[in-house]
Formats: sequence, structure tokens, C-alpha cells
Amino acid sequence: LTDWWRDRALTHAVAATPTVEPLLDRPWPQDLQLRHLVVGGDRMRRRPGADVTATVHNAYGPAEATVVTTTHTMRGTDPDAGEQAPPPIGTALPGVTLVVTDDDGRPVPRGQDGELRVGGHCLALGYLDPELTARRFTAPPQEAELPSVDRLYRTGDRVRMNADGSLDFLGRLDDQVKISGVRIEPAEVEAAFEQDPRVRSAVVTVQRDSSGHGRLVAHLRLTDGAEPGTGELLDAVRAWLPEQAVPAAVRLVDGFPLDANGKVDRPALAAAVPAPVVPRAATEDEHADTEAAATATERLVLATVRDLLGRPGTGLGDNFTDAGGTSIIAARLLATVERETGVRLRAPELLRSTDLRAFAALLDQRRTPQPAGA
Repeated sequence: LTDWWRDRALTHAVAATPTVEPLLDRPWPQDLQLRHLVVGGDRMRRRPGADVTATVHNAYGPAEATVVTTTHTMRGTDPDAGEQAPPPIGTALPGVTLVVTDDDGRPVPRGQDGELRVGGHCLALGYLDPELTARRFTAPPQEAELPSVDRLYRTGDRVRMNADGSLDFLGRLDDQVKISGVRIEPAEVEAAFEQDPRVRSAVVTVQRDSSGHGRLVAHLRLTDGAEPGTGELLDAVRAWLPEQAVPAAVRLVDGFPLDANGKVDRPALAAAVPAPVVPRAATEDEHADTEAAATATERLVLATVRDLLGRPGTGLGDNFTDAGGTSIIAARLLATVERETGVRLRAPELLRSTDLRAFAALLDQRRTPQPAGA
């Protein structure tokens, strides 16, 4: 791409974000005439390095608002050039009105998350479907005091307006998923991974088994020379995320597939991950052999897990999460264990155990010795 820019002596270019970001990770060619590079179509995860000679404009906007409504300008000479934190999507173009609202459509203070609504001469008239138009193109809230704006378009994007009026893009409202009853924003999980300097970019997808249970899978593209284990990367994000938001699996990739619009093809990424392996049903002889060699605590854990999961083939060598365990089932398991042993453990201690045998060993370690005759 940079060769093509050089051959055509281009001074201005527009390109999709996933196409440009790999260029920003490489040494920038110093013989380009390119002065302005407009980037858009997907969330930008990094800033240009100090050697980038073109001014990079991170552009945002939905088609319903004539494609571009905000921009954030970055130069390689800026003090924050090359920072790991994603850049903002910027401030409004002339003639564009921006309002950040809560679920009820009321404006929220700067610094608080909410849905972005866009108004001004940039708006389309609506959709061919009048009902959809009425839902998405709405009257401005009275609290906003926008006398010159009679309609606002609900973008469905979650943003935060900073003190200087610039917007941080936080993800799609409809991208939120529930894992074990907890609402998770994949973009926040991606941002937690991207805090790690070893991670160049992250994409998180949801994988569901035949019973509908979901688990998060993180697809990570590492920086050059980084060779951390997946366990290290998961440990690093636990400081940023609730346990339910920590992915069940990590997959290292060289790049991300793109769809026809130049955006990351999340369905293709998700399809590349093998489905979780359901433990096979053990034979009665295997059950007998396992239980004969097990301690009393291991037998308690194994019987409880099998009952809660409805999977009699689960063994002591199985990982609780991989076997189908969720945080809700974990709470029920921990309650049973506490009732039977008097030992209270926290859910992360179960979810981080390599297998059920290790969890049983932790129980024995924490168990308070009983008085004689108890």
C-alpha cells in the first residue's frame, strides 16, 4: 500500500482502520508525499508513532449522518505519539451537534458513559421503514436546550465525552453479551488486553455450546518479539476485569480477517475456534477406579460438579470452566462445599484452578482441623 501511495505521488488518502493499523506498526517510509491520511470504518486501537510523517485523522460517523461526524487529528510529533491507549474519535465537524444520553434519553454529564446521538444538517431524512425511522430519529431532549436542532439520530454507540469535548468510543450498545447472567462489553475486554505492551491488538468473540452457554474467546495479535504464554496474558487482565469477563480461551493470531467493508470479520474469527470439548461419559469401571483412588474431598467435589453440570463423565482431571461450569454454577458448588466442609472459598479460586483435583487440594489446604471426637 505504501508503495502504491509512493508510485502515485499521493498527498491525501482515505483507508479502512484495519488496513492502516499494520502500517503504523512498521517503520514509516520517509520518502512518501502523503500529508493527510483519513482512517475510519472501525475502532482505532493505536496512535501513529513518532516517525509517521503524515497527519492521521481518526474519523467516525454513521451512514445516517452522512458518514463522518467527528474527527481526531494526530501527528507523529505529538507528545502522545505511539501511546498504547486508543485515540478518541474526536470532536464534532462544523454543523454537527452531539449529545450523550442515558437509557431514558436524558443528557449525561461529561465523563459519564452514554449513547451518542447526532443532530444537524448532516442527518438523513430517515429510512424507507417509517417505524424504524421513528425509533432511531427522535426529538432532542428538552434538557439539552438545542433550539436549532429538531431531530437527533440514535447511533447505538456507547461513548464518553471528555472535559475538552472530545469523545472516547467505548463500543456498540448491542454488542453487549451476557455471560453467566453478567452483562459484558467485549470492547472493554479488548481494551484490557491492549493495556499490555505485549499485545498489539485484541478482538473478543463469544462462543456458545449446544446448550446456549456462552464463553469469551480472546484473539490476540502480539507485538514483534513478544512470546508470552496465554496464561500470562490472562493473569495480566484479571487486574482490570471482573472474573466473568476474563476470557475462557486465548488464541494468538498473525492478523484479523476483514469483511467486504474492511472491518474485522468477527464471525469468521469465531468460526475458526474449535467448539469446547464435552467430556465423554465414563464407563462404570472408570468411575469406580477414579473414586476408589480419590480422597473424601475429591469425591465430594466430583459428585457435586457432576450433579450441577449434569455430566456424569466429568473427571478429576477436568477443568471446571472447560467442562461447562459458569460463575452461577460455581456459586452453587461453593455453597455446597462450604456447607459440607466449613471452608469458604471465593469463585476466582475455583475458576483459576487447573482442574477439579487441584481445587479439592485447595479445599484440604484451607480446611480447619476438627477437634477430636467432632
